[in-house]
Amino acid sequence: MPVKTAIAGTFSAEEWALLRAVEGVELVDLSAWAHWRPPAPPESAEYRALVAALPAQLAGVEAILLMGPARPIVDYAPDLKWIQIPWAGLDQIASAGVFERGITVTNARGLNARYVAEWALAAIVALAKHLPRYVRQQPDKRWERHVPLNLQDATVGIVGMGAIGNELAQLAAALGMRVVGTRRSGPATPPPRVEWLGGPADLDRLLGEADFVVLAAPSTHETRGLIGEAQLRAMKRSAYLVNLARGALVDEDALVKALRDGVIAGAALDVFQTEPLPPSSPLWDLDNVILTPHVSGLNAGYFHRVLRFFIANLERYVAGKPLVNVCDPEKGY
Repeated sequence: MPVKTAIAGTFSAEEWALLRAVEGVELVDLSAWAHWRPPAPPESAEYRALVAALPAQLAGVEAILLMGPARPIVDYAPDLKWIQIPWAGLDQIASAGVFERGITVTNARGLNARYVAEWALAAIVALAKHLPRYVRQQPDKRWERHVPLNLQDATVGIVGMGAIGNELAQLAAALGMRVVGTRRSGPATPPPRVEWLGGPADLDRLLGEADFVVLAAPSTHETRGLIGEAQLRAMKRSAYLVNLARGALVDEDALVKALRDGVIAGAALDVFQTEPLPPSSPLWDLDNVILTPHVSGLNAGYFHRVLRFFIANLERYVAGKPLVNVCDPEKGY
């Protein structure tokens, strides 16, 4: 019997051809559910009709490539055994109760590590050279200079030395920056161009040494609220916080206060506790902050790479071989 596989993603005819070329698979097109927005207003008859069709569409489905929200899809898939998600974090998929059902989840960790690291490096350069301040001066036609930070004299401290952290370490070191880091599994021999690599107990040491503290750790019960008032005060007053991980890692109220009071020099944030960031958030009004709408991993061709990764995993699944990037809900990735 072929493995019934649902595709909740939007792909080109050529990409669908790649999927159809996988032997031993029966495909179900759920592209209507491929986006974060509902396919129709939830109160509409169209939406109710789409939901009503799900039980028949998902009957017997074992595997799914899920490019949008888990619900309501997983609620109507009683035979589901494996979900491939196109991102690294498990917050959204875990909230749908899939791990309690014993469903295997594989993620895309590592696929966009280079691109996220490039965003972090761009943020570091922009902050060091005061580019946001100059942009803000333009409407007022103000000719005002600010002394930049020399990157070759600066230290970047990376909290979470996984795939993204390692990519950033190499990019930063190429600019002559000193690199230090921590990781969940504890102290270890540091990778090339990293001076020292500690564990969670070394966070305060990292905060005190770094000119740029970059958060690249997953959101887990151990890392939620990792950076609060005490940690911000442990940083240099001249230092910057860069968060490309998850908003839950930072106490946003404490960060706003630290930015207003000059406890730290500034921040670059791509993730927030609530997304989209509400218009009422005081972060919008701070002139020492760079805000981007969770785009650090966004890049041309990314979803095609996810598709290729999924196809390779699907071939493993059909052959009864171990899947790549199986997630551990206890670790959060």
